[in-house]
This record gives sequence, C-alpha cells and structure tokens, in this order.
Amino acid sequence: MVSIAVTIQGASALADALRAADMHSDCATTVVVPTIGCQAKPFTDLTDADFDAAWEQPMREAIVAFQGAHKAGHTRLIAIVPTIAMSGAPQLAHVAATAEAIRVMVKSAARQWGADGITVNCIAVAPEMFGIDTAAVGAVSIAPPALATKGTVVDDLVPLIRLASSVDAHHLTGATLTADGGIWMAP
Repeated sequence: MVSIAVTIQGASALADALRAADMHSDCATTVVVPTIGCQAKPFTDLTDADFDAAWEQPMREAIVAFQGAHKAGHTRLIAIVPTIAMSGAPQLAHVAATAEAIRVMVKSAARQWGADGITVNCIAVAPEMFGIDTAAVGAVSIAPPALATKGTVVDDLVPLIRLASSVDAHHLTGATLTADGGIWMAP
C-alpha cells in the first residue's frame, strides 16, 4: 500500500502537536483542528461580538478545510473538537455551540459525500487539549480518576486518527469518537 502524509489543518498548539507526529495513512486524509476559543464568560454576559468571534472563525476554518480536502480528492476527513460539544459547559455556551455545530456539519458532510466513498468523522477530546481550563468548567465524569487517563496528543489521538483514516475504516462515517480517557463521559 501507498503511504500518504496526513494533512493537518489548523493554527493551534493541538494542530502543531499533530503535525509533529508525522502521521501517514493509506488514504488521503485531512484532519481539521478548528481554532475554538476558550474564553469563559457567563451566558448572560455574551455579546453579539463574542458569539461572532467564537462562531465565525472556527466554522469558516472547518468549512473551508473540508471543501479544500474534498476538492483535493481526500477520502478521509476528520474534525477534532472538545468534548464540551456534547456535554456543554458552564460559561462556555458559545464554545460548546460552535463545537457541536462542527459535529453536525461532520454528519451532514458524511451523508452528502458518503456515496463518493468519502468518510467524515469527528474525534472529541478532553477540553484541556484546546486550552480550556477544566477547573473553571467542571468535568462531568463518573469514571474513577485512576481509569480516566490523561495521555499525550500522540498517545491519545494519533492511533484514532490512523484508524479513522485507514482503508479499513470505510464504513465508519458520521461518527464521533470520544478520546478523553473517560474524563468527561459525554453523552
């Protein structure tokens, strides 16, 4: 099989860590790590400008990256979002809403492009991988701390990206894989 470098789209510490992992796949793959803000702010204090900043940039990044990957012929598309997309978080409604919108976009793209053999999936990671202060938002885990491991980006994400980008994952699409060691136990 041919080994193809995985393309990482995004301008964040998480995206940089994934690029440093020098991943390869047997399918042309793009991983999108949108620049999702992490500024905690009470819901009642959010302004239109706050929502525009939290919403417009990451949504545009994800849309443009997916469109570019599709045009380039990539057959495995993966978005990475914080788990608060599925569970919400106090003082981060604007961030959770954006991350959840990206998850919904993943499902829609998977349905639209599936007939062309393109898979589109999402990996939800612990919020701290996006620079979100978990002490400020409070985890919702029911997992014992000893079982809720906190690995590195390479330990936690690279194997899942390799799986989702492989030719063997041709039936895995529209899914969200949660990779946070059980810390958040997102529904």
